[in-house]
Amino acid sequence: MTTETVTFTVNGRPLQHTRAALSASAEQVVRMATFSVAWTGGGLPCIPDEPAEIAVSGELWGTGYVRDVRGRHGANNRDYEVTWVSRTCDATECSIDHPTGLKRDADLADIAREFDTLGIGIEADGVATLVKSVHKIRPGETLFETIERDARAQGVLVYDTPRGRLKLAAKAEGRHAGRLARGINILQASGSLSGARNFSSVKVRGQASVGTTGAALRPEGVARGTASRARPLILTLEGEATSDRLKRRADWEARRASGQGVSCTVDVPGFRDSAGRIWSPNWLVAIDDDWLGIAQDMVIASASLEQDVMSGTIARLTLKDPRALGGENPRGQSNTAWASPETLEPDYREG
Repeated sequence: MTTETVTFTVNGRPLQHTRAALSASAEQVVRMATFSVAWTGGGLPCIPDEPAEIAVSGELWGTGYVRDVRGRHGANNRDYEVTWVSRTCDATECSIDHPTGLKRDADLADIAREFDTLGIGIEADGVATLVKSVHKIRPGETLFETIERDARAQGVLVYDTPRGRLKLAAKAEGRHAGRLARGINILQASGSLSGARNFSSVKVRGQASVGTTGAALRPEGVARGTASRARPLILTLEGEATSDRLKRRADWEARRASGQGVSCTVDVPGFRDSAGRIWSPNWLVAIDDDWLGIAQDMVIASASLEQDVMSGTIARLTLKDPRALGGENPRGQSNTAWASPETLEPDYREG
């Protein structure tokens, strides 16, 4: 296992620390971190909103700002807890200030770049989304709020990158080398199986802004779910209803629903896979744990990297069925409790 050094640099000044906890998720827009800072100088080690970077053994992990500084002391000792957030925090907390609030004939990436008035940055390599004729922001809404509705409708994840930019992704970014296996590199693990998100069918309904036919007023996209009994789910489409948008939304929700109830948390030594890549969200990894009955590919929903003087260096990975993030059926050799039928191609119906 590689010896890791987590570097916390605030406004060009490296701050020494006794504990670091880093967290990134494919289901959250903002990665976060907490440090127990060992400070012997006068005053405070840093102040909120100072620019700060985090690196793991020289590899950039996060770009953002100091969020909170909490200090306490006794008669002869003191300690400081400093929290950090990615630059993308501004995409979730600050309103869009745009001269017109309007963008025409644009796909999701174009819309995100148009309303990125704070210069956070957008990465959308390989993501193909439908072109909207008109996108208009709601007064006061954030950049994340204005793109999340369409991202959800088109099966696109929104999270952040080590450079503090917004990432749009429609599939797993890659596959981690090696595998997670009980008795080899799994320190501890827990699993959760739930039927709460199992539905027999997912129907998405909406309306077009033009026309009075059934296709305009009563269209719906339908995707088969995984429940063995009648458990329908009916949703309203976010935005303009077209056959492609309705089918995409139904397919996305059916995939996510079938995968959300299947998850496990695994602690592994170190921060990297067998090829030296830092564990990252929205990457696939093979897991083989006979005590939990899992033998299949899973997707990393979140990765927490923790290091302190007592526990050493560990990664805590939250793994989900790949369909929970819009992926495909893993088709492994897991116990039947972890398996569910493959979803079929969604249908389009007119009222």
